[in-house]
Amino acid sequence: MLPVRKPCQVIDVEMKLKIIKDYEGRKSVMVIALQSGIYHSTLGMILKNKNKVVEAVKESASLKAMRLTKILQGPISVMEKLLMTWIKEQTTKNILLSITTVMAKAKSLFVLLKEKAEPDYNVEFTASSA
Repeated sequence: MLPVRKPCQVIDVEMKLKIIKDYEGRKSVMVIALQSGIYHSTLGMILKNKNKVVEAVKESASLKAMRLTKILQGPISVMEKLLMTWIKEQTTKNILLSITTVMAKAKSLFVLLKEKAEPDYNVEFTASSA
């Protein structure tokens, strides 16, 4: 008979911050795990990524946020919007798109937008297939 697995638990930024503070306050991972009901391996991942949690709090992310995502700005953000519009247009016209085609379009859009950006904008972009 297989063991019964505990359902996945979503941990918000506020809880992650409390875990980090408890750990920095000299509580052991096992004690925090017992008190919070969170697996010690999950706590290890939270502590490993503590810089991301602290950065999210500094950037005034909601403490109830479930995921920590970086908000893209500048040409990359504009390129994503333009790319999505282009993909929708192509789909509406029943034009099949390959990953290679979409990646090439993303790169070309970014090159054009980067040329129009401020001279000190030095972010590099590589289109991924994901």
